[in-house]
Amino acid sequence: MPRKSLPVGSDLRDRSLVSATTLFVLFSCCIACFISGCIMDGPFVDQEIDKLVSHDSAVGWAPKGQPTPVTPLAIPVAPTTPEIARRTAESQVIGAPLLVANPTEKLSLTRCLDHALTNSPVTRGAWESARATAATIGIADAAYMPDIAFTSAMGPQRLAEAPMIVTQTPATAAIGMSWVLMDFGRRDAESARARAQLIAANYTFNRAMQKLVFDVQSAYFTLDAKISLREAARENVITARKQLDATDDRMTVGLATRPEVLQARQQYLQTIYDLENAKAEVFIAQSNLAVVMGVPADHAPDIIALNELPLPDSLTKGVDLAIQSALVQRPDIASAISQVRALQQVTKNAEANFLPIISFEGSGGITTDNYSYTMPGTTGGSGVPTTGTYSAQITADWLIFDGYERANVLRQARSNVRAAEAQLEQLRLVTTGQVWASYFDFFSAQKRYEAGVALLTASQDSYDSVYQNYLNGLATINDLLLAESFLFDSRFELIKSRAELLTASATFVYALGS
Repeated sequence: MPRKSLPVGSDLRDRSLVSATTLFVLFSCCIACFISGCIMDGPFVDQEIDKLVSHDSAVGWAPKGQPTPVTPLAIPVAPTTPEIARRTAESQVIGAPLLVANPTEKLSLTRCLDHALTNSPVTRGAWESARATAATIGIADAAYMPDIAFTSAMGPQRLAEAPMIVTQTPATAAIGMSWVLMDFGRRDAESARARAQLIAANYTFNRAMQKLVFDVQSAYFTLDAKISLREAARENVITARKQLDATDDRMTVGLATRPEVLQARQQYLQTIYDLENAKAEVFIAQSNLAVVMGVPADHAPDIIALNELPLPDSLTKGVDLAIQSALVQRPDIASAISQVRALQQVTKNAEANFLPIISFEGSGGITTDNYSYTMPGTTGGSGVPTTGTYSAQITADWLIFDGYERANVLRQARSNVRAAEAQLEQLRLVTTGQVWASYFDFFSAQKRYEAGVALLTASQDSYDSVYQNYLNGLATINDLLLAESFLFDSRFELIKSRAELLTASATFVYALGS
């Protein structure tokens, strides 16, 4: 309705005006609430946004009513109870947190995973991204509620026009409300888009956790293999030294020549060289594990060897079932599906932009003007006139023509949906390839490890036999060096095949997304 001004000259009329204006604004708000509740697209959901994401960066997200995802491990390990107080105190220290109270203590795989999930910037960043996306739901749902604003202004003025001088202090105070009653699906689409993007962000966070677990396991297995290779290199040094001593003894009694001693010495020095290389590779593997765990390289931990732990069991289900499981449970696929749904809501919003927006607008306020004037030859005068203002109206905004901007926005939104669907299809194809490759690589790794065990046994028996024959003069130094070289290679290959088996198991678990 049109704006109306009511001059009031007495206190009683001032109070009546204020009361009438206030009642009118409240009545208009009630009418708007009733209309909005009947026709607006959806209710405003009052909820704690933080409950829509995981409560901790070290804990995976799960849809409501489903259990929290369990950290997937490639091998069975004994569970450990995390020391919450110690971990919290360490996280507050400036710089890298200490992994253990005793620097000589060795960490298990479970401890390394626990520390990585708690302190890694990778998962923390993905978690904060999910929390930021959750806030967009509150931003989208805010559109269902009215905008209420209060404005006021006051300031002195002095007007001089001879012979009169007027001094006045006008003041205004008003409260206004604007409320979208009907937008034909714009807010619903925006709210649904925000929720779909949050689901995608939560699944992305879960996949980041799985990637971190895979990286920690791979780095741990690599470090364990490098440590074993270092120990095998030490055994090779001992074996080569024993062989050199035996050759020296044979030359002393005239059963060996100097070239044989030099060949044995060459082999011995080569094992020392290999040992130093193995030591350097251990330090490199330690730094890689430290970085993955989220600590500086100079805080790299020592680990517990995996020699005593059982190897992964053989797979019991076929590759077809494994591929089907991966397509259902992989978080990155679920995230891509949610992204498609979010873009579909963007398309609905673009379609709704061709329709009008119906809103309610209302305001009420008071204006006062405290003035006084003086004029030569008169006593002058003063006054405080008060004016009340109010308005309430239903508005409709409908853009008729915009140079085909909305049509092109809609065309762009539909193309984005098709592009996201193509990316989803490609991700599913990549997933089937990853599961297929990791499945058969795991079986191959098992066979390679079994062959490595048999090869080491055969190489050890062959070396022992050739060594005895050499001592008895029935074999040459070349025969002994060749058997020794096969033994060294067998030790290394067995260690590598064990690490490859563990890594293949972790790769298969990661490909499944379990």
